[in-house]
Order: sequence, then C-alpha cells, then structure tokens
Amino acid sequence: MLRAISFDYWDTLYEGAALPERASLRQAALRRMLDRLGCALADDEFLALYKASGAEAERWWREEQRGYTAAERIRWMLDRLEIARPDDCEHVAAACAAVDEALLSYPPALLPGAADTIEALARRYTLAITSDTGFASSRAQDRLLEHDRIRSLFAVRTYSMDVGHAKPRPEPFLATITALGLRPNEILHVGDNERTDVRGALAMGMRAIRLDLVKQNGPSSAEFVAESFEELGEYLGTADK
Repeated sequence: MLRAISFDYWDTLYEGAALPERASLRQAALRRMLDRLGCALADDEFLALYKASGAEAERWWREEQRGYTAAERIRWMLDRLEIARPDDCEHVAAACAAVDEALLSYPPALLPGAADTIEALARRYTLAITSDTGFASSRAQDRLLEHDRIRSLFAVRTYSMDVGHAKPRPEPFLATITALGLRPNEILHVGDNERTDVRGALAMGMRAIRLDLVKQNGPSSAEFVAESFEELGEYLGTADK
C-alpha cells in the first residue's frame, strides 16, 4: 500500500533554471566580500573565478554526490586566492546570507499544476521532499515553500546540504525513509532526473515516477513517466495499491 510520496525540488516542483538577476546579486555580494577582505579583482578575473566555482560545485554534485554548502563553495574561491579565514568569518557568513536572499529576491516559479496537485495528494498521503540543494541553503528552499504556502504540506524535508550527501547516494533517501517511519516500498519518489531520482529511489527499494515537465529524458526505469502534474495525479489515483 502506498502511504507516502517524496518529491524532488528543482525541475520537479520549482523551475531550476538560473536567473541572470539572481546571479548578478550573488556576484555583487561576493565582490563585496572580496573587497572587505582586501582582494580587489578585475571583472574578468572575478567572473572566471565565479564560473570555476560553479563548475567545481557541479563536479562535487555529479562525481562525488556531495551535499555541499554555500560556505564550501565560497571557501573554495578564497582558497584559489590564497585567502584563509576562520570558521566564524563574518564576511563569509554575510556572503552566504546574500546567496540565500538572492534566491528569495528573484524566486523561481512553481511548475504548472504543482500547487493544486500537491494539495490534493496531501489529503491522501504523507508528503516529503528529498532534494539536492544548490548554491542556496535548505533554509532558503524552505522559505520558498512558505512563500507559496505549501511548506506545511510536507511532513518531512530532506536536503543534501544537511545530510552531506546528494542523490543517488542512499543517505538522502534513507533520511526521508527514517523520518517517515515507513518501509521503503510504501514510499514513492517523484523527480525529473533518471540518474539521481529514479535510480536512487529504486536502489533503496522505493517506488519511482519520473516527471518530465522541463525536458524529455528518454527511456526510464520508473513505473510511470508523467509529462504534467495532471497526469501524475491521474496515475496516482489508480496506483496506490
């Protein structure tokens, strides 16, 4: 019997594309941090460093399946500049806060049909989030849920930066399973990524649906591939046994 549904966050509930306005705010905050640390870089040098930090964070996620924090990405930049700062550095903390505020100043949109479907499913199942975080923190992602008035619908929220590991490693899924207090086969995970969401969930003994709202991803090992939240809701109406 299906008792709970876990959702991925980016490109499943929310648009995952980076907004240029958001990136500009983050870059400005990081430039302020460097200025306060006495490290003035030319524009091209800074942009090259910023892009390199993004590429390194992508490698952490894809190759190491690592749940990294904004502070780790920022400290990677400082290391490249041979700038050492204590763990409680106020300038690093301010830059991390600015990264979060940029997400909230230019928030991503909920994907079409997400809110209505989530509200309907919450009346029948316990809902959870099992999400890889990016530059912004889990706190910022929670605040987006609050902004859209759906945070209370998710009894459990598991974020990679808090677990220290990213999907498809077992730790994020195990954290969700443990918090729900259910058997893996009583939980269905919904996500857009075949490698991280579908294969990761199936490896843990969970059920899986792939949600192809943003892009078509080819063949899937999931029990169903939905191309809209309407299709997802219709399928779950008949697949809860």
